[in-house]
Amino acid sequence: MRIYEDLRAIQSRTGRAQYVVLSLMALLLVHFWHLQVVRGREFRRLADSNRTRLVTLAAPRGLLLDREGQVLVENRAAFNIVLVPEHSDEVDRIIARLARVLGIGEAQIRERLARRPGRYLPVVVKAEADFSDVAVVEARRRELPGVSVEVVPLRSYRLEAAAAHTLGRVGEVTQAQLRLAEFDGFRAGELVGQAGIEARYNRRLMGRKGHRKVIVNSRDVEVAEAEYVPPRDGPSLQLTLDARLQTVMEHAMEGHVGGAVALDPQTGEILAMVSRPAFDPNGFSSGLDRAAWRRLTSDPDTPLVHRVIQGQYAPGSLFKLVMAVAGLEEGVISAETALRCGGALALYDTVFHCNISGGHGRTNLRSAIGQSCNVYFYRLGVELKIERIAHYARQLGLGAPTGVDLPHEKGGLVPDPEWKRREQGSAWYPGETVSVAIGQGQVTATPLQMARLAAAIANGGRLVTPHLVRMPDDNGAGPAAKELALRPGTLAALRKGMETTVTHGTGWRAALPGIRVAGKTGSAQVVARPRTGPRENTPRRFLAHGWFLAFAPVDDPKIALVVLVEHGGSGGEAAAPVARRILAEFFGRPSVKPGPRLARWTAPGGPLARRP
Repeated sequence: MRIYEDLRAIQSRTGRAQYVVLSLMALLLVHFWHLQVVRGREFRRLADSNRTRLVTLAAPRGLLLDREGQVLVENRAAFNIVLVPEHSDEVDRIIARLARVLGIGEAQIRERLARRPGRYLPVVVKAEADFSDVAVVEARRRELPGVSVEVVPLRSYRLEAAAAHTLGRVGEVTQAQLRLAEFDGFRAGELVGQAGIEARYNRRLMGRKGHRKVIVNSRDVEVAEAEYVPPRDGPSLQLTLDARLQTVMEHAMEGHVGGAVALDPQTGEILAMVSRPAFDPNGFSSGLDRAAWRRLTSDPDTPLVHRVIQGQYAPGSLFKLVMAVAGLEEGVISAETALRCGGALALYDTVFHCNISGGHGRTNLRSAIGQSCNVYFYRLGVELKIERIAHYARQLGLGAPTGVDLPHEKGGLVPDPEWKRREQGSAWYPGETVSVAIGQGQVTATPLQMARLAAAIANGGRLVTPHLVRMPDDNGAGPAAKELALRPGTLAALRKGMETTVTHGTGWRAALPGIRVAGKTGSAQVVARPRTGPRENTPRRFLAHGWFLAFAPVDDPKIALVVLVEHGGSGGEAAAPVARRILAEFFGRPSVKPGPRLARWTAPGGPLARRP
């Protein structure tokens, strides 16, 4: 009996031991499963990384072509010095040596490493390295494990600063962009479109990246290639721009601050678009240094601002075309309605002056447009009142973006009593309507909006959508236009007045022999200043912005054009001559010799040389 009791005790202890052993084995099995299944892919990647390297091959972005197929933006090969820290056991030493041999700061390298979104991803230490940098790195491959040279395609803008704001620029993707869904899949250091067409069509222009998987030895030297997937170029985009007209417009605007844009009035295709001052986008391809970036961002003339779509200016006397449409459509005036102009008009205890002190006498709509008579439109504004003026301004496309295929377009402002109560908490005063009637006061517009207005008058009352990319499936028609349903007599009256502007009025400097040009000048006052003293003694910042709007030929319009010269003074003096030079080139009647840059580009072998 005593022996039986001893066996039971032994069996109990054995059972407990077996339970412990089985538990340990179960834990080991779970752990092994975790290592081999759950983390298996990670460990395989770690193992492979000891003997293989994945070299990403950047894909060239698609070319940008003008309407005739001329290359405006292409790609060129460049070298980047990259570092993968996980491929070295002495990262601090590698960073110190790289900083020394490449002549860059250690802090800059560490900052780039800190922005890296994940492990085993290469970091661009120096972009667009020169041949001496490449030679130094290649000669020290054994001393710099994890460092390599990659060949990347960089953007090359053949016309330099010409159309810089429109074509855009590329730059490294920012941390803020990496958090956005549209940049999903991008990594730090990659170049993406940051402005203009490059940004608007970034995904479409980007190709498909390729890669090389190479086998390396213990010294991190490549010994074989295990896999090669070639990169695929991005598709080209054909633009509506005419490269030759673009460079002529650039030349015509040289020395001015402002913007100009030309449209096909029938389709809304943008033929040329200039914003001055500009910048050379080639500098952004390889990464602009901080000093150059500070110079651009601190320049008081704001060269990075696309004035044609982002500059919001008082339209000045160009707004008289809107007033004429409103007056004719509402029946307040007819084309023959004549009003007296004595040089000034007293309204609401204020004297409002005309553009010439002696006045225009008895004036009908045609001559009021041609001579840009303020008093005529003061009187019309009083009759229409602000609500009807605002309605027609919005119908004609003011106060909202045009829908152009460029990012960050502004919409301008069409004020009315509701807007003023909402934004300023005060009532609208009748005297403000008088100012709005000649395009002053709170009303603002972009040059592109005014060009679309010119196109609508030219094409018979269709509000086109300006656009820059020719889609293969639209047969050149572009986006659908909005029918304004204006009376034929309204448009005919405006065309007569605008033609008078050029033949016998304030826009005579835009006249072109053999071509019937319709136009309208505008001078938008910037700040109040005394009306005495010679103009040449007036500081530039006090001069009005000079506008000129036009289309031609009158009987079969092929081009609609707007020119804005900031602080140029009279639109007839500052903007009309610029418009004439652009129109002369468009109709094959150049009146001036090309500048040195255009002469170089159009010479045999140049980017704009005429093809046989």
